[in-house]
Amino acid sequence: MIPVGPPSRRYRLIRVAQLLMVLAVGLLAVASFAGSSTLTAVAWPLRDTFTLAAAGFCVARAVLVRGDRLPWAVLGGGLACYGAATLAYSLTEHLRAGQQVAMSPSVADVGWLAFYPACYASVLLLLRHRVLRLPLSVLFDSAIGLLGFAALAGALKEAVEHHDPALSPGQVVLALVYPLADLLLVLMVVSVFGVLGRRAGRVWWLLGCGLLCFVAADATMASSATGSGGFSPGGPPDTFWALSALMLTFAAWQRQPRAPRVRANGWPVMIVPSVLTLTAIGILVAGATERLPLYTVVLAAATLVTGLGRAGFSILEVQRLAESKEQAHTDHLTHQLNRRGLDERLRAAIAAADTTGHPLALLLLDLDRFKLVNDSLGHRVGDQLLAEVSARIATALRPGDTLARLGGDEFAVLLERTDCVGAQLVADRVRAALADVFQVDVLTVAVTASIGTAIYPEQAANADELLARADIAMYTAKRHHTGVEHFDPREALDPLLEFTMTESLRVGIGEHQIEAHYQPKVEIATGRVRSVEALARWRHPERGLLTPASFVPLAEHAGLMSSLTTAVLERACTQLACWREVGLDVTAAVNISATDLLDATFPRHVEGVLARHGLAADALELELTETTLMLDRSRAAAVLRQLHDQGVGIALDDYGTGYSTLGYLGGDFPVDVLKLDRSFVSRLECDDVARKIVSSTIDLAHQLGLRVVAEGVETGRALDLLREFGCDLAQGFLIGEPSPAVDITPLLSDVPGRGPAAAHR
Repeated sequence: MIPVGPPSRRYRLIRVAQLLMVLAVGLLAVASFAGSSTLTAVAWPLRDTFTLAAAGFCVARAVLVRGDRLPWAVLGGGLACYGAATLAYSLTEHLRAGQQVAMSPSVADVGWLAFYPACYASVLLLLRHRVLRLPLSVLFDSAIGLLGFAALAGALKEAVEHHDPALSPGQVVLALVYPLADLLLVLMVVSVFGVLGRRAGRVWWLLGCGLLCFVAADATMASSATGSGGFSPGGPPDTFWALSALMLTFAAWQRQPRAPRVRANGWPVMIVPSVLTLTAIGILVAGATERLPLYTVVLAAATLVTGLGRAGFSILEVQRLAESKEQAHTDHLTHQLNRRGLDERLRAAIAAADTTGHPLALLLLDLDRFKLVNDSLGHRVGDQLLAEVSARIATALRPGDTLARLGGDEFAVLLERTDCVGAQLVADRVRAALADVFQVDVLTVAVTASIGTAIYPEQAANADELLARADIAMYTAKRHHTGVEHFDPREALDPLLEFTMTESLRVGIGEHQIEAHYQPKVEIATGRVRSVEALARWRHPERGLLTPASFVPLAEHAGLMSSLTTAVLERACTQLACWREVGLDVTAAVNISATDLLDATFPRHVEGVLARHGLAADALELELTETTLMLDRSRAAAVLRQLHDQGVGIALDDYGTGYSTLGYLGGDFPVDVLKLDRSFVSRLECDDVARKIVSSTIDLAHQLGLRVVAEGVETGRALDLLREFGCDLAQGFLIGEPSPAVDITPLLSDVPGRGPAAAHR
């Protein structure tokens, strides 16, 4: 096709030439019906050269314009053969107005007949760029076409010879070839528009109408010759031929953008084989009453048999189409419906609900922290877990309920004839079914889910709205950690805000909006501050400075924790290098996530950051919580050992709040520091049990060679008790709040007794 754009000078010249062609067609039409000798004398050279001019347009299109050159060159060649044959025939026979010439074979017929295969070839070549692929059934269709046309030719030959025995063999051939070629041309045009549809484009409409005008010209000429016993120039045939050439000329130079490709299947491609198969049946029926040549009957029978084979192949295609449609609506992993299948089922259920008046409920379910499972244990384990989760959910449903996997770790349950109460009951059963741990290979994995429900028509007007509101409810359940939530209009804007904030965070990390504030840790025995904890802050361009509570959950859900850790680690190491350049021997602690801990490349990344800033490994301490160690103990232990071997310090944060705490101190994990959770430290002054727990934990840690940091120290009395228990370091608002580096630097001191805890010694 010619690309769309501003008309060039060349294109404007073509348009002028096409306008002259239109005027010539008008003159030919008037001359064909007016009967004026003057007009006929003027129209005679136009009639014999008009097709040659159309051939020139097509060949020029193939030469001057890129794209689809071969089809237009072939069509131009066919038009040239047809025009040359017309001119040669006119000159040799010395046609004059009103003279009739008997139809008989001549050299001109070779040129005329060459036009047909050129048309067939050009149409197929142009169609090649609009069709995705040709199906295997084309072989059957081709065989039916060859056999059917051969049988039809044999039958027509017998009919022509029986009608006029005086015809020579050449005249019989001519009487058969032209109508059969025209019939094939019509069938091809109809098939093309059956495949491409009404929006085939202007090129195809002009091309198709031009070819049909050519067939109309042949038909009117044959009708005229049959009635008068010969051919007379002028009249409708000349007009139709001129219109045909004109439309082909415009088609060749038509500007049109490229259209999407279509599939060559369905009823349109059945037109030609169906017509020829019915024709073969008619020939066989006629053969029962009329004497037909044996080869004609055999060809007709072969056409019919091939048509039956084509019908059988079509049945198989329909079956495969049905299977492919089922596969297109089925999730390959869980063998439940996928999003497309649920969409169809949901719309059908809504239509039924509108008829019966019964409500329906939609549950959307999302597995909590599944991305962490996938990233840490691998996609193979994740896929196995999803398949088992799907099976567990299915056992909790009622007969007639529909389960679908929408993608990732998101599932949907459609409950027909169910209200809010019924939806809650099913949601509770689903959560109960998922309560037991899953055994995947040798791993034991615990799974929880967040479920959101929405009711039609009470809370939504259509399928899309119902899905959106169930999704809102699901994210509400996930955000509030409530397990199950029903749609609440007040929550409708929260997911949009969450999405906006998540995307802003993604951009903010890349644009260095993440800052580090530092909270000092004092050596209780000496009062020195020689270590800090680097805490992330987000300098939002519109909301100002945000604390981790505002964006860390977003980072966890969006898979941005690794990028966030890297941003804080870079800021902390940059500041450490500045402090050490001025003689401050400071150590900084940075929090890491489970994603970092289970990344085998993380130790090399840390090593590279330290080297880039010229820091020794012992300048950095990495803090992790006990929950980050729960997913894959062996992988976490390997990463920690590699970091520890490099010289990086390892601190276990929030000690005393996790699971199997003592198990992490038994040697599997190389821990250097325990950070006592603030929930114990805050009760030291009023709770004797808390004092005993803290005292015994400090003794245990010292026996294991570990240092202890007490978090959440806010009073002098608590600091005195920690000093009495032998605690090593204290951290909290009493010592100093998290602040920018410029505010923390004055607190850093190598001189005993000048630290912020000195007043409480």
